[in-house]
Amino acid sequence: MNKGIIRKISIYCLSLIIFFALWCLLSKLISSSLILPGPLQVLSSFFSLCIKKPFWINFINTLLRVFISFLITVIFGALIGLLTGTNSFFNDLLKFPLSVIRVTPVLSIILIALFWFKSNTVPVFVCILMTLPVMINSVTSGFFKCDKKLLKMAKVYKLSKKQIFRYIKLPNVIPYFLNGALSVFGLCWKVVIAGEVISLPSKAVGTYLQQEHIHLETSSVIAATLFIVTVSFLLELLFSYFVKKINGKYYAA
Repeated sequence: MNKGIIRKISIYCLSLIIFFALWCLLSKLISSSLILPGPLQVLSSFFSLCIKKPFWINFINTLLRVFISFLITVIFGALIGLLTGTNSFFNDLLKFPLSVIRVTPVLSIILIALFWFKSNTVPVFVCILMTLPVMINSVTSGFFKCDKKLLKMAKVYKLSKKQIFRYIKLPNVIPYFLNGALSVFGLCWKVVIAGEVISLPSKAVGTYLQQEHIHLETSSVIAATLFIVTVSFLLELLFSYFVKKINGKYYAA
C-alpha cells in the first residue's frame, strides 16, 4: 500500500480518536444525557434505529425526496446553464433572481412554501430552489472559462459554431457540470432534511428528528443525525468515484 494512503488513513483515525475522546470528556463533565449523551448511549440508539422498520420507511421517503430534487436540479440547471453560458441576454436576465435566491435564508423559503404546497412537497421544492443557482453557476462558469487561445485558433481555422461548441466548449463544460452535480448532491441532503423538520411530512427523517426532539430524546436525535451523515457521506463518496471515472474515460477518449 502507498505510504501516502497509509499516512492519510492514520491521520483520519487519529482525528476520530481525538473527537471521541473529547466527546467522552465533555459528556462526563456535563453529566447530563439530556444535554450531551455519551458515545455509548448514542451508539446504542444508533443500532436500535437500524432494526426499526418505521425508521427505514422514513429514511426511504427522505432518500426519494433527495434523489428527485437532485435529478430535477441537475436537468434544469444544465439546461438553464446552457442558455446563460451561451447567451449574454439570458445571463444578465437571470443574474438578479439567482442572486436573490442565493442570499435568501432557507428557513424563510420553507415557511413561505408551506403556504403554497403540501408538507410532502415542501422539502423537494425548497431543495430545488436552493440548489438550482449552484448548478446553473457551475455550468455557466464552464462556458465562460473556455481557453481563449483555443477559441482564437478556431476562428483562424474557420470552424462553425457547432464545431466550436462540440469540440471546444462542451469538453470544457463537462468537468464543471460534474463538479456542480457533486456539490448539489451533498447540499440536497441538508436542505431536504431542513425542509422536513419544518414542514413535518408524514414519513420523513426530518419529522422523526422533530418528534424525538419534542420528547427530549437527545441520544436518538444524535443517532439519527449520525445515520444520515454516514449514508450521505458514503453516497457522496461513491458518486465522487464515478465522477472521477467518467472524467478519466472522457479525457482518455
